[in-house]
Formats: sequence, C-alpha cells, structure tokens
Amino acid sequence: MTIETVKLQDSGYLINGSMSVPNDPANRHYSYVQEWIAEGNTPAPEFTDAEIVANAQSKVNSESLAYLTETDWYVTRESETGVLVPVAVTQARTAARAAITT
Repeated sequence: MTIETVKLQDSGYLINGSMSVPNDPANRHYSYVQEWIAEGNTPAPEFTDAEIVANAQSKVNSESLAYLTETDWYVTRESETGVLVPVAVTQARTAARAAITT
C-alpha cells in the first residue's frame, strides 16, 4: 500500500483522500499508517483553519436564516393587519441579517 497523504478523522485516518482507516490496531491498514508516521510523516488535521472558519460561518448562516424564517410571520402580520413587529424581534432580525455572509 502506497500512502501519499493521511488526514486525521474522528474515527481514525483518511488515506490518500479516499480510504478510511479506523483507529484500531486490529485493522490491517492501521499498521501501514503507523509505519508511515514512524517514518517521520505527520497526518494533516481533519480541517484546515479556513475550513473551520467556513464551517462556523455556515452554522451561523443556517441559524440566522432559520430565525428569519421562523419570524417572517411577524412581518407578514404587520403588512396585512398593521400590528407592529415587536421591537425585540425587529432587533434580532436585524442582527440575524447582519450575521449572514456568503
């Protein structure tokens, strides 16, 4: 087995971008990974710094969009009946829109 890249995962390692190897000494491929590390190689982290930032922003975007969707009825009600959107909801919707980036 030729190992070119190893990336850490929660359950073990991702080898050459396509093969998952569990963190289990009983797995025959696990020993190949350990040999590769013993040769002085270092596995890459599961996520790069950029991926961590992107994942965090994606979560913020999802939560913010969900909040806007859940509170859209206030805006519709105000438009149809004139009953004002509560100030706290308006402020939270403004913050949710500001938190969303693409």
